[in-house]
Amino acid sequence: MNLYLLTRAGTEDKKTFSLLARELTGDTRYKEYSRHEAESLRTLIDALLPELASQGGSDSERVAFLDGFFFSYTIAHISKEFDLLKISSDGEYVLNIELKSEEIEESRISRQLSQNRYYLSHISGTIYSFTYVMESNTLYQLNEKGYLRVCGMRDLAEILRRPVFKEYVREDLDRYFRAADYLISPAAVPEKFLQGSYFLTNQQAEFEKRILDRIAEQKEEEKALVITVRGSAGTGKTLLLYDLAMELSKKKRVLILQSGKLQRGHNTINERLMRVLISQADDFRDGEEWDYILIDEAIRVRDSAMDSVLRYIKRKKIPCVMAYDPHFPVDPDDSLSKAEERMEDLSDLTLEFTGNIRINRPVYSFLRNLMNRKEKSPGADYSCIDVLYAPDRKTASSILSYYREKGYQKITLPGGGGTVGRGFSESEIVGLEFDSVVVILDARFYYDEDLRLRARGEKAEEAISLLYEGVSRTRERLCVLVMGEKALFGRILRIREKED
Repeated sequence: MNLYLLTRAGTEDKKTFSLLARELTGDTRYKEYSRHEAESLRTLIDALLPELASQGGSDSERVAFLDGFFFSYTIAHISKEFDLLKISSDGEYVLNIELKSEEIEESRISRQLSQNRYYLSHISGTIYSFTYVMESNTLYQLNEKGYLRVCGMRDLAEILRRPVFKEYVREDLDRYFRAADYLISPAAVPEKFLQGSYFLTNQQAEFEKRILDRIAEQKEEEKALVITVRGSAGTGKTLLLYDLAMELSKKKRVLILQSGKLQRGHNTINERLMRVLISQADDFRDGEEWDYILIDEAIRVRDSAMDSVLRYIKRKKIPCVMAYDPHFPVDPDDSLSKAEERMEDLSDLTLEFTGNIRINRPVYSFLRNLMNRKEKSPGADYSCIDVLYAPDRKTASSILSYYREKGYQKITLPGGGGTVGRGFSESEIVGLEFDSVVVILDARFYYDEDLRLRARGEKAEEAISLLYEGVSRTRERLCVLVMGEKALFGRILRIREKED
């Protein structure tokens, strides 16, 4: 959009401003901007116009320099937002301007622009980074070496007038940003984790600070401390735990427990991160000395193992942080619900994540509907999800081969027709993520009277558990292949078609 045209209609009425923004972008969706956002943008443009005029050129040329901006763009699935972006047509140059209505610490300005450069570096080698503060009418620039300085509007005007920005990306900005490029799973990409090549979200950073503050208080109280962190799949619980472990391990020994088997990435972290050990919860022994215990997916830890951990932290008077997904599918005897109640009864501090940073939001919405047909997601876009039917194993095998050729990873559900073709099992999937996933549902699966998805047979609970775990680790595309059960296929297809 053109920022000059957007700001000439005034900013007093945020509704009018928001409608004009939609008109200029041609977007059918309506997004309401705050008055602070509108006023900050108008003030910036008013301050910039004299500098554009002082360097010569016609009125039309000066207006044209303010064309081609994306206002309040958000990277899909990870909720990373940029106030203003302009990208050259070849994608080699990016201009990023952040807007602030009030004064903030320069350290926060520098941190935000540095984070932005991290995300933008995946699409461009040359990034111009600015922050405008309306209250003081101050413009800051962060250079490629990470140095923040106060600059003038002339600096920004000179960049806008550069020939590289004469032609610019006009639409479909999403194709430049793949969420998978930014989503860090410590077990999947241990090198990036160990090198610190990631950023915590604001909520993750806030929760880590609150946990560290509570731990500091606990030292004076000299008693055991239990902190629970709740969050749906993809909210960032695991990365928070691992980043917390890295911080705590600077001085003390940290044990990270998980329900599944260790992957290669876990072993890499164990080898290279001092004073940290990642282990299966079932292998916990109270003979070793630990200063902190962190438990990932705590709701899935066996009662016997959890009892041992709780006895240990009580005897040693040490902190324990437990993270879990409250939406993890409940088994028929409600043992997971009881485990959650137990953790919350013990908890001295409970933190709950909102939003998703790892999981594909349409996939997660579909997953919630799949596991419980009482869930409703009006207006959800499921274009990244295929729901297909195969009458027999031979047909299922052919379809599976086709999707594997397209790069899909199969998740093997224990027993039954889910074993068509080899894929990842439950013990192998913990900590991993996949761009595209295909899963097969056979005659074992059905909806009970409460419209919850269930499975029959000896490994029914494991099958439901792995289905949820596997689909929740899908980053881009999902295929659900129903084999031999037309009634089940019809019900699932109605989710895809947004019908009841």
